[in-house]
Amino acid sequence: MGLTRTEAALVRRLSTPAKVQAWLDTLTYNYEGDGRPTLRTLHRVIRDRTAHCLEGALAAAAILRTHGYPPHLVCIEARDVDHNLFVYRRGGRWGSVAQSRDPHLKGRAPTHRKLKDLVMSYYPFYWNLRTGDETDLSMRGYASVDLSRFEVDWVTADEDPRAIEEHLYAIEYRALFPREGRRFYVSTREEKIIWVR
Repeated sequence: MGLTRTEAALVRRLSTPAKVQAWLDTLTYNYEGDGRPTLRTLHRVIRDRTAHCLEGALAAAAILRTHGYPPHLVCIEARDVDHNLFVYRRGGRWGSVAQSRDPHLKGRAPTHRKLKDLVMSYYPFYWNLRTGDETDLSMRGYASVDLSRFEVDWVTADEDPRAIEEHLYAIEYRALFPREGRRFYVSTREEKIIWVR
């Protein structure tokens, strides 16, 4: 993987989703306080000991890929702030590993029969961060991404793997609450179409 000896030893120790989640829980949340967006690779997350949700999902995917888990992310689309998860299956059930500023939006045990069920387990806790209104639940859709399709180095590079983030803004999202025969839009960095399927 091109990691240092110390980084490789950490990756070997973090052999299960539960261990990776426990490790992510020791990191500070990356609020990007200086106003500059970041997208740290695993190498930089280990070095800097901080991560936001997409950085945490990438780090989890990089670690668990070495232990036989496919590098699979899910991006949850919302009216306010998106959330990213590393997702995996065990015994035919879906679970997740996630970094979040909110403890309710961290990982989930592999108990969900469908990927949508896993995503919906976040819904009651996904209130609008911009308004602060805990009754204004803002999730609208989700999309899954196979990280093995990217040629950019999202594990050891010092540069931000922006192609992954750009991909998340360009793909179609499955609507959680579809309206028959219609599509609707979610405003984030740019307008995104969420298709009804």
